[in-house]
Amino acid sequence: MIELLRPADKDAARASQGICQMARFCAQSGNLVEAETLLRNHISTSFNDAPALLLLSELLGRQGRLPEATMMLQRAAGVLPANNEIKLGLARLLDAQDHVETARAQLNAITGPLRHSFAVRALEASLLGKLGDHEGEIAIYQGLTCDSPDHPALWNSLGNALKYAGRTEESLVALRRAVKIRPSYGEAWWSLANVKTARFEASDLRAMRKALRGGVQDIDALHLHFALGKALEDRREYEHSFRHYAEGNRIRSAGFRPEQLVVTPFVDQAIASLDRSFFASVGTHGHPETGPIFVVGLQRSGSTLIEQIVASHPLIEGTTELLALQQLWGDLGKDAAREGKTVWEALAESNPARLKAIGEDYFARVKPFRRTDRPLFVDKLPANWMMVGLIRAVLPNARIIDARRHPMACGFSNFKQHYATGVAFAYSLQSIGRFYVDYLRLMQHFDEVQPGAIHHLLNERLVADPEGEIRRLLDFIQVPFDPACLDFHRTKRAVSTPSAEQVRRPINSDGLDAWRHYETWLDELKEALGPNLFDWDRTPA
Repeated sequence: MIELLRPADKDAARASQGICQMARFCAQSGNLVEAETLLRNHISTSFNDAPALLLLSELLGRQGRLPEATMMLQRAAGVLPANNEIKLGLARLLDAQDHVETARAQLNAITGPLRHSFAVRALEASLLGKLGDHEGEIAIYQGLTCDSPDHPALWNSLGNALKYAGRTEESLVALRRAVKIRPSYGEAWWSLANVKTARFEASDLRAMRKALRGGVQDIDALHLHFALGKALEDRREYEHSFRHYAEGNRIRSAGFRPEQLVVTPFVDQAIASLDRSFFASVGTHGHPETGPIFVVGLQRSGSTLIEQIVASHPLIEGTTELLALQQLWGDLGKDAAREGKTVWEALAESNPARLKAIGEDYFARVKPFRRTDRPLFVDKLPANWMMVGLIRAVLPNARIIDARRHPMACGFSNFKQHYATGVAFAYSLQSIGRFYVDYLRLMQHFDEVQPGAIHHLLNERLVADPEGEIRRLLDFIQVPFDPACLDFHRTKRAVSTPSAEQVRRPINSDGLDAWRHYETWLDELKEALGPNLFDWDRTPA
């Protein structure tokens, strides 16, 4: 693409070509800094040089500097507004930063043959899935599989979309098609394992073991190990099952930096900063809207079940796992860093108008994911337990529900779950235990400085007394009791988490003590939890 986009002036075209060639040579030699410097110096005087802007965007993107890469590509789009390839590039960059609606807008602006290409249709399907439109996602994937019936990744994507939409049997058919096309395709085997009602035959185990013996790449190997762990767990071969879970975790954890595995510094700073004086300074000046219901907690703690219960109420809309708060935190962090402050310091010094504006920004970010006019909606993202201070500062009337589960049950459930992205702490028993301890510390801190702000719902209590706990939950949200919340498993809505199938069944005790089959091998988790293993369920009366 870059070679076709030359400035109209011949001298400028020659200069552009020369700079781009030099920059490519530097980049290929490993000198990315020199390549970037060459391009930036050139662009500072030739700011409409589209090839240079495109190349700089590409180099920045390779380094993971996505906002800068996006900015350069947007400048190139300003020079060449009709160029469809640039629009596709922008859509990909925006999608990678979870700016889903703006990415989709770029796709919708593409015209001509490219609009109907495989690349655009596949990206559009993925974006629709992220927006919660799984039926639209499914329709595109079905069309693509008709055009490319031997593409295993398409069948895997279709299978997952069907599962999220509650079409389980169709999902199994699609996923079986994926592994038939490529028997060593680890991700598809793991997708099958993630359909909790699926059961593997002896022939499946032989196929997965054969694939591992064949020397597959790590990305396939880790998925195969997690899938074998699940298959052997179903067969009650717990020791061999644990070995496969452990090996899958070992491979996956190698891809994370040590600082990604701990959250202790963040929690220490939050506890030190978010004292009574902080909340006195921010007061209730944030956005007054009462709409959001945040469901937070560690992964595998029952947050999807709580979301499904709450979203069954006629006044409450269920959405999807929204990243609005995480994105907002990132932007606030950049602003605060420019002033040499932490986010907490910047918030404490913010005037009422600023706090309200931040709250308005949140609502703007979630608007594309709203599909009804119900007055309340669920924002369920487990990691938002770290954002409770932000919620209280800018959305003081939002409800916050803490989904909590026995630390051994929660910990082992994370250990045996491979996540598509993020959740770095979940691939080591030690880091899982440390994470749980830090999560408890922060929740207990908020109970002290903001009593009553968080409703703690323990999974074990919900299983033991569903109606009582659901009534208490709805009282906290301040909506009348509705029987539909007891029959949540009948609610028809897409669920895009590993718990998609469980929430389509009535509450049951299945899985509460599954970790005990593996207790022999979980000493590292117990040691990391320390005293919290025994007082994890201490919550305010």
